[in-house]
Amino acid sequence: MIRVRKEDLRLGMFIQALDGSWFDHPFWKTKFLLAEMDDLRALQSSAIDGVWVDEEKSLAPAMTHLTASKSASTPVPTPRQQLLEELRPQPRRRIKRDSEPPREEQSAVEGVPDFDEFDTAETVLSDCKAAVGELFARIETGDGVAAIEDAGPVVSGIAQSVERNPDALITLVRVRTLDDYSYLHSIAVSALMINLARQLQLPPNYVQQAGTAGLFMDVGKAFLAPELLSKPGFYSAAEREEMQRHAVLGADAVRSSTDLGKIVTDVCLHHHERYDGTGYPHRLKGDEISLFARMAGICDTYDALASDRPHRPARSPADAVSKMYKLKHLFDESVLTKFIRSIGIYPTGSLVRLESRRLGCVVAQRHDQLTRPVVRVFYSIPSGAYLPVDEIDLAEEPALDRIVAREEPARWGISDWEKFALTILQRQKAKRAA
Repeated sequence: MIRVRKEDLRLGMFIQALDGSWFDHPFWKTKFLLAEMDDLRALQSSAIDGVWVDEEKSLAPAMTHLTASKSASTPVPTPRQQLLEELRPQPRRRIKRDSEPPREEQSAVEGVPDFDEFDTAETVLSDCKAAVGELFARIETGDGVAAIEDAGPVVSGIAQSVERNPDALITLVRVRTLDDYSYLHSIAVSALMINLARQLQLPPNYVQQAGTAGLFMDVGKAFLAPELLSKPGFYSAAEREEMQRHAVLGADAVRSSTDLGKIVTDVCLHHHERYDGTGYPHRLKGDEISLFARMAGICDTYDALASDRPHRPARSPADAVSKMYKLKHLFDESVLTKFIRSIGIYPTGSLVRLESRRLGCVVAQRHDQLTRPVVRVFYSIPSGAYLPVDEIDLAEEPALDRIVAREEPARWGISDWEKFALTILQRQKAKRAA
């Protein structure tokens, strides 16, 4: 084994391990042949310092000043040799036939959801969107205290959907337009808060309170000018200061003496505080920030990163997770770790590349094995062609395939990935109907 600086990497080297956290690079720590120029560029532009190269398996030797074990006459592989290695046959795996019974019997395994929940979640989302619009309108007219009390059925509907399948509602909410951002962002944060509260094993009444606080967290934005909220460019200093007023405006609108009212008020006011003291409006630090406000800051940031905004496009779910981990100093790291566990390292709906040189969509989590979710493959990279969709449980078949990188859909010419992914996620519904 030779440790090679990332600057010295070349095509044809066999990567045995990557130095650093997986959040520092676009690949999972796994063994693979460095065969693509895009992968080489990604490694060299990542935050890692170097990699471990297996000389015996490499087509290209490590740099001669790093090792004396390789002869200087060792030939450098030609592009054709690299291509042949890239296209070498992969181990065959058993393909699940349509005639086989559906996989309901696996529902007892943690993390494998009932895909029919996507049907129910669509109804929940539609009902919640209408209800949240009415609740926000009541808060704008000064009826904030009663609106919070009346939000119970909405939050319960979100909580029941999350309990049945933590991924369905959260995934559906990502498929939204900019016009729907405010209300659906509130629903998304509520669902993420409920999911995180369950991961933290909070009591049921705390789970309900977390969902309610997430639902009303950004209500203060209803009191800001619409043109400010929809501005496509970057904010000026004055505009940024005005935008930050939403925290105080929201807290004032929902303030009450009830226990629930105090919790919602606190989350409205402090969900932009940061663990290192750089947030607003009061620059609270560490444990000065309540648990619910720390949770809300994480859930709000994730959904904002993974959503289209007027000033920038959405990041992929997996990239949003990676970005947050790189900024972990801003958050309570223990809560952030629980959050990542609650949605997965590769959240449902992520586009990933497998070691078998296929592209797949993550369709379910294995919360006991976060790097081995359930994936539906649909594209062959070597042939540049779409494949019949095939489901692989990477936790059951770890030796036959694995994720080697998260991918950006634009790289593969997929312009509306969220809707494309939703089609794949809902595919089992059509199969069962047949």
